[in-house]
Amino acid sequence: MYAKWGEFGDARKVFDEMPVKDLVCWTAMITAYEQCGDVQKARLVFEKMVERNVISWNSMLSGYTQNGQASEALVLFDEMNDSYVEANAVTALIMVAACAYLGSLRLGRKFHNFVIDRNFTVDKNLHNALMDMYAKCGDLKTAWEMFNSINPSMRDASSWNVLISGYGMHGHGRETLNMFSRMQAEGVDPNHITFTSVLSACSHAGLVNEGRQCFDEMQKLSVAPEAKHYACVVDMLGRAGKLQEALDLIKQMPFPPNDAVWGALLLACKIHRNKELGQIAADKLFELQPGHTGYYVLMSNIYAASQRWGEVVNLRQYMKNKGMKKPAAFSVIEFGEEIHGFHTADREHPYWEEVYREVEILAVKLKMAGHVPDLSCTLHDMEEEDKELALNLHSEKLAVAFGIMRTESGMTIYLTKNLRVCNDCHSALKFLSHIFDREIVVRDGNRFHHFKGGVCSCNDYW
Repeated sequence: MYAKWGEFGDARKVFDEMPVKDLVCWTAMITAYEQCGDVQKARLVFEKMVERNVISWNSMLSGYTQNGQASEALVLFDEMNDSYVEANAVTALIMVAACAYLGSLRLGRKFHNFVIDRNFTVDKNLHNALMDMYAKCGDLKTAWEMFNSINPSMRDASSWNVLISGYGMHGHGRETLNMFSRMQAEGVDPNHITFTSVLSACSHAGLVNEGRQCFDEMQKLSVAPEAKHYACVVDMLGRAGKLQEALDLIKQMPFPPNDAVWGALLLACKIHRNKELGQIAADKLFELQPGHTGYYVLMSNIYAASQRWGEVVNLRQYMKNKGMKKPAAFSVIEFGEEIHGFHTADREHPYWEEVYREVEILAVKLKMAGHVPDLSCTLHDMEEEDKELALNLHSEKLAVAFGIMRTESGMTIYLTKNLRVCNDCHSALKFLSHIFDREIVVRDGNRFHHFKGGVCSCNDYW
């Protein structure tokens, strides 16, 4: 009760004063620390348990997954197996979600096989989670096949939402709208999650008129627009260059806009290099989320694109004084049983010297093919030659170079990046897909990009 009211200190006091603690009490305390996001304290309680059952393990696994620590969940799952505790369908549900977060198709398939081998009952929740995992790991075909395997009369809103979201993430805007129409035609009412996915898909595909119509349709279906829906529409308008319309919409909101709404406008200002509106959005964001590093970085990017290096330095110095660090770019490539990660300008990977040599070769091939480096993607005031070198060492370029080195000719290269792909890397990957006749699939911080034959599935709109 205390935990549900947010009184975690009182919850812990009652827990500590209990002379006898059973499994339910221990698990309740772990779960409480997970509602407040304190996974470290949850783990400390978990480690003190003398006896643990599958519910206790699932609670800890769920805590890691829901708080963005999916890798730790995978490690803990191995410990669970070593402890001879029998996993159940709930365990599988949590671990499938962890794989979806990581974007690891290999691990996702492993846990799908785990479900089959253990003969777990696959209810709607687990079936939808598996569909979601395949979509988020780049295998939209399998997600579609799993959707089709559901009896039409058994498809609920969640089933449709998973597939609609999947199509949107992969840039298939028209298909998303078709699925949205089919959903209603089959008698399933869309909910707030459906509209978030459809509006997001319209944003990524540049379908502005369709997105406006969808937003209007919410009112007719008695689904009240929330801040996340306004954020999607602002993002849609902003990406299309309709920045003033986006700002007007924000001013008309029936409740105060949150950081997601202003953040969408700031990103659009970065894309279209509008420093005036960007400053308005940034000022609002610095008030709402003064400790959010990403917004300061976005504004710094806008200054850098305008060659306003003095303001870049001032903003970076402010961040340094506040102890704020720019999120480090990180790309992961997976093939066979191997998973390799690269930071930008990585010199810690065991094969970094070979990768650097390969990157130099690729840089020559890119220039010969007509690729012109986009020097605006470097955020420092430096010589052009140094800027080109810095661009060559972006994390996704290192990962792709490694993939070209280590995989067989013709194999698809799967890549996951924690941040948005920059313009220069996006252009380079298009050229590389043509030069090597390879499909390169990248899941960045916003969406999927399928590079093939010199073009990208996003049509250079992302």
